[in-house]
Formats: sequence, C-alpha cells, structure tokens
Amino acid sequence: MSDQSSFRSFLGEALEQRLQDGIRSALALGAEGAEAFVSVSRSRRAKVQNGTLQDLTTSKRGGLGVRVLRGGPKGLRTGIATSTDLTRPDFKDLFALAWQLSALGDEDPWIRQADPAGSDDLPSRHDRRGDALTPEARIERAMTLEAEARKASDKVAAVREATWADGAGATLLLTQKGVRAHDLASSCSASIELAVEQDGDRQAAWHWDMGRHPDAVDLRAIGREAALKGERKLKPSPLPSGRYGVVLHPEVSLDILGLVAGMLSAEAVLKQRSLFAGKLGQPVASPLLTLVDDGRLPGGLGSEPWDGEGLPTRRNVLIENGVLGTYLHTLKTAGEMGVAPTATASRGAGSNPGVTTFNLFPRTGDRSVAELYRMAGDGVLITEIMGLHTVDPVSGDLSVGASGVRIRGGELAESVDRMTFAGNLKDFLTRIVALGDDLRWYGSSAGLSMLLEDIALGGA
Repeated sequence: MSDQSSFRSFLGEALEQRLQDGIRSALALGAEGAEAFVSVSRSRRAKVQNGTLQDLTTSKRGGLGVRVLRGGPKGLRTGIATSTDLTRPDFKDLFALAWQLSALGDEDPWIRQADPAGSDDLPSRHDRRGDALTPEARIERAMTLEAEARKASDKVAAVREATWADGAGATLLLTQKGVRAHDLASSCSASIELAVEQDGDRQAAWHWDMGRHPDAVDLRAIGREAALKGERKLKPSPLPSGRYGVVLHPEVSLDILGLVAGMLSAEAVLKQRSLFAGKLGQPVASPLLTLVDDGRLPGGLGSEPWDGEGLPTRRNVLIENGVLGTYLHTLKTAGEMGVAPTATASRGAGSNPGVTTFNLFPRTGDRSVAELYRMAGDGVLITEIMGLHTVDPVSGDLSVGASGVRIRGGELAESVDRMTFAGNLKDFLTRIVALGDDLRWYGSSAGLSMLLEDIALGGA
C-alpha cells in the first residue's frame, strides 16, 4: 500500500471535500479566512506485569478543529469550533458556529495566515511493519522486554509494567488560501517500570525508547538501561553540601534544554515571561553550547514537512556557541516582532497555533563519558532532577531535587540522593566546561553528557 493510499485510509477524499465545502460556506458568511485541521490516529498496546498479560487494546482517535477569521477595524477576530464526529454529512454548521464565536473575540492586528509553499519532499515517515504485527507478537515483545530487564540484573524484584505500543496517524490542514499541509507517520515504542531490591532497599526505575518501526526499538537495551538505573539508586548515601564538578546524564541535559526551548517561545518573550527576553544576539550560555531545532532532520522522529500553520519546516539554530540566535515563532508573533517566521507552529483542534520543537538537540561534544568523569574528579553524576517545572520562567531561579552517583577519583562510586540545587538556570548554561560525544535521542529530542564546574549542591 502506498503512502497516499495509507493516508486516505485515515482521511478520505470525501471528508476532505466536505471540509473544503465548509471553508467556502464560512467565506460566504463574510469571513476573511477559514481553516480546518483534522487528525486521526490508530494505536495498539500490550502491557504485561511479572509475566502476566494485563492489557491488550486497540484504539482509534480523531478530532477536527475549524477556525474562522472575522475582519475588524483593528485586526482579525478568531472563532474556533471542534468536533470528534468526522462522519457528519457536512461541516457547514461547525463553521457557522465558529463564525458566531469569532464575534466575541478581541481584534488582533498581528494574526497572519501562511501562503501555499513547498512540497512534501521528505522521506516517508510511515512504515507499515508495525501494522503487520499480530496481537500475539505485541504480547511477545512486552514479555521479551520484561525478560531482558530481569536478565540484565538479578536485583530486579518486580516489573510493575512492561508495555509495547505501535500506531500511525495522519493530519491535514486546509485553508481558504489554498494551503494543504498533510502528514502521515508511524511510531513504535516500548517502556518498562520496575523495582530493584538489595538488602532491604527497594528502588523504582523506568526507561523507554521509540522508533518508526519495530526493528528500530531495541528491547534488550531498554531493559538493560532500566535495570541499570535501578541499580544506581540502591543503597544511597547522603552527599555533604559543597561545590562540585557535576556531570549531567543525557536524560537530565535533555530535560534542561527542553526547558530552555520552552522559554524561547516568542509569545512568552512578548509577555515578558521569559528569562531570555531582550537577549537576542547576546551570550546566554557557555560557548560550547549550540542548540538546534530541525524540522527536516533526516530520520528524525519529529520531522514533518510543514508546521501547524502550513509553513515548510526548517532548521533553526536557537543558541550558537552560547549566543542566543532566535526565538520560536508563530506567524502572529513573527509579525508582531517584525521578523521572519521560524516555521515552528504547533496545531491542536481546539486552540490557536502555538510554538513547538520538532527535533531538538545540542551539537555533539568531543569528550568521552569516561573523560568527563575524570575531569569531574571527586564530583557527582546527576541522573535525575525533580521539580524543573517549578523554575521561575522570568528570573530563572530554581530549587530542585536531584539524585545520582558520586564520582571519586574519576570513577563512579556510591549512589547519592536527596541533593538540592538552589540557584539559577543560568548556572546550568554558563558553567558548561565540556560536552560528551554520547548524543542520545529520546523520541524527538536528544541530550548528551555535560560537565558543569563549581556547582553548589545541598546535601547532608
């Protein structure tokens, strides 16, 4: 089956025609613009617990959002109406409701729509190997994941959940300007949550991975990593308060860089709710840090031909050699700031466009992980940070908990927990002194090991 046929199995030609009819009906009511965004996905999941099947499900979800733009003396007003019924004979009443709701909104002089541009010239993001799996094969994969975790460590005491999931989905954006932005993608994922135990100490751990097709998901590696995470947390010791060389695990650096990317939303900047407001062209991090978001990255799980407003996706360098290069824009914020759009809009059925990242990653460093440990000396490897959501987006002030492994003489030693880092996000960014060569992808975002110097950690 071709990608076109697969796409039509989600979103048929008759549905698309009814949406186009709805757009024309909104224009007939007097609208200056009308848009339809529809998304349909199918997924299958098998979940086991300690060798016993707990759940085997198949689901299908779909949703439609229509947006109508009403002109006014000071700008455009928007009205949005949604539905989960994609079988209705027409959508004219839904567009009529959005038209009525548009009369209630505030006028905005910066609302924009994309002109038709580009084509879907990316390699296929849809792989049918997941569809070919039988229910029995999905159960077997979940069982295998649990078995691999137990094989990796005799300290695994229980598996709370081992899950295999696969699915595919299609999206379509239509506007009165002639934009027809469509996407078709598949994914497979596996995750495991387990408990390890030693001498009466019991710790929980979790790991996951995903890919486009079943063969891209390494069950052995997932099980091994989950078991290793659990072992590293056993028998923790308190850490004396002090200043340390700190190595961030790739998962931790990923979380921090994702937080930074969220603060680069131009909407947050315009509202003066971002640490990075007014910092374009200025150093905001170590010169070693370059942070990229690439919507067209070959093989990227987040790669898409268009953003949520119908603009062709692109590569954006957010931070280059420590210098802030750009904010993340929708068409609206780009117009308000008088800059070129970054094609980083997201789209949902019931909301106006917001910003997103597609494939977010730092530039790879040149140090091995072992080198970073040696450079840290008597430092700390941080494997988990808790409470990043509490960071003040304006000041960057934070107080978060952490756990990890003590480094002694450049080698990993005992587990440590109940650490506290109280300071500022700038400390994470400006005190980077070395980057690892171990770039690791977790879905559509990547992290790597980072060495930070002179970090104050509270402990015992």
